Amino acid sequence: MRKAGYKYFPMVLSAPSGGGKTVVRSGLLKLNKKFAFSVTCTTRPRRPGEKDGKDYYFVTEERFLKLRADGKLLEWAKVHGNYYGTPVKSVMAVLEQGRIPVMTIDVKGARSVKKLFPEAVTVFLLPPDLKTLVQRLRGRGEAPENVAVRLETARSEIKAASSFDYLVINDRLPEAIREVAAIAELETLKTERNLDKVKRFGSQLYGKVL
Repeated sequence: MRKAGYKYFPMVLSAPSGGGKTVVRSGLLKLNKKFAFSVTCTTRPRRPGEKDGKDYYFVTEERFLKLRADGKLLEWAKVHGNYYGTPVKSVMAVLEQGRIPVMTIDVKGARSVKKLFPEAVTVFLLPPDLKTLVQRLRGRGEAPENVAVRLETARSEIKAASSFDYLVINDRLPEAIREVAAIAELETLKTERNLDKVKRFGSQLYGKVL
């Protein structure tokens, strides 16, 4: 799906619930303007402080299913009874701005993104230990039964970590943000992403009369 002329690539952040993908994403956006939030849509209720169109596009289930049926979602999943999905136009709009769309989605969604955007970079965020993960979930005000459900989901999600391009241990938040930013920086230097520069230099070199 990538078109010639795009400077960057989609970046996918996945983690178990409580793994910190949302706060890492926010840190990236503050760190460098080349990162941009690719807004996803969801049918879950809006949490205090969240804004429609900024944190998520909050839609009805009927609207979500229509978007899915029309092929307008890059990926989608039903998590804990609610639908989540990434509008294709949201990702394309960021790429066309010459920026990196940062997506915070689950492991299934990451696989879907890779199929359509093979150049996408996937990063799995892992808490330092189980105790920390439980503390973070409880700190979000999750009910005990919800914590249990999310821990059960985490088991399958962690098994999929090996399929990701990079793994970052999210122990100290500033350090995790810097590591993800460094991954993006290194990815921009890959030869396969800069073949146009090689070809341009080569044409200048071979066109020069020595």
